[in-house]
Amino acid sequence: MQNQPISTRLLSLRRALLGPLAVALALGATSVQAQTVMPKVVASEAPKPLPTDVVYYVDGQLAAPDVLSAMNPNDIGNINVLKGKQAEALTGKATGSGVILVTTKGHENSPEVLAFNKQHNVVLSSPSPEKTAAMAAAQAYIKKTYPNAKVQSVYEDKKKAGYYVARFTEGGQTKELHFDAQGQPVAE
Repeated sequence: MQNQPISTRLLSLRRALLGPLAVALALGATSVQAQTVMPKVVASEAPKPLPTDVVYYVDGQLAAPDVLSAMNPNDIGNINVLKGKQAEALTGKATGSGVILVTTKGHENSPEVLAFNKQHNVVLSSPSPEKTAAMAAAQAYIKKTYPNAKVQSVYEDKKKAGYYVARFTEGGQTKELHFDAQGQPVAE
């Protein structure tokens, strides 16, 4: 039975079924390609100098701006900005742009930081679990898709609420990718 010739009618039926299947597969493949989001190459920026009219505290200790400039960003656990009356209450005087509190990783619960926060009624704000998850997903996507890339920062998109921007370097170029609230890449 296997060696019998295929009837013309059966052959026509197979071709009729294969045509739409081939078109569907081709369309499916092109739609997947259309969803790929390419990073935008951006000009690398020179680090901006830190404001001088701000009071800086690192791990509960008064610090000069150059201490922050020399700090490895990966060592920072938390940054909080106090302005207006909050900043004035902390320093006892009016400050230009406010007070920046930096807590390094591993020191969030140190006795010095906890005592400083209690003494000055400082409540550290932490990102929401959703924000943390979205930023982690964006970082994971970049590490998986661009294994040689170095992530510089992931931050909230100022133009689009609930979206994030990831900046990374790859092959000597600084690039940006935009992500949605679930950490999936989106076109800008």
